[in-house]
Amino acid sequence: MTSEYNAAQRVLHRIKQNVDEFDLTNANDNAVTQAAIAQDLQTLGTRISEYRILGRQESNQRKHKMMLERATHMSEEQGQLQRRFEKIKKRREDHAAYADQRTELFQRTPATAARTQMDTTIMMDPQDEVSFWNRSEQALDGYIAQGVASLDNLREQRGILKEAHRRVLNADNTLGLSRSVITLINRRTTQDKIVLTGGMLFTCICIYFIIHWFG
Repeated sequence: MTSEYNAAQRVLHRIKQNVDEFDLTNANDNAVTQAAIAQDLQTLGTRISEYRILGRQESNQRKHKMMLERATHMSEEQGQLQRRFEKIKKRREDHAAYADQRTELFQRTPATAARTQMDTTIMMDPQDEVSFWNRSEQALDGYIAQGVASLDNLREQRGILKEAHRRVLNADNTLGLSRSVITLINRRTTQDKIVLTGGMLFTCICIYFIIHWFG
């Protein structure tokens, strides 16, 4: 059982080395390396499955548990290497596609680009053309509706501003009237004080003469 585990470990170690090399190399043609990694991953999966079966058949509980834990650990490492390998392949494919598109773009002349665009326009399906005009009409209707809504909003704001201006004028008029009334009250109070003081003096003088003549 130790030999099966060691064999699986050798395959796992070889996969790690190949994946690291595959990630660091800049060669465009890596078909051999990719095929080797894919084959080793498949071989590793088979060896892990066989080792797990042997672990389940082990009668010694300590060895049984140890073998299943090793199988689980190797399976997790296999999954991580598989995901890393797929990620590197995807990055290389995207880079190659970008390089091809860039080369094609630089090689294309303005006349070729214009002709390609014209051919695409001519080859447009009638149903697609109707759909295009319908979408354009819907977009214009949307813009018009937004403009009308904005105009109504401006009108509403104008009415609000007019009402606020009218209230301010009314408040100013009310304040002016209140000030006039307060001024009149103050004047009337002053006059009343003068009349009261004069009446008191006149009463005192009358009392004095009455006491003087009839006392």
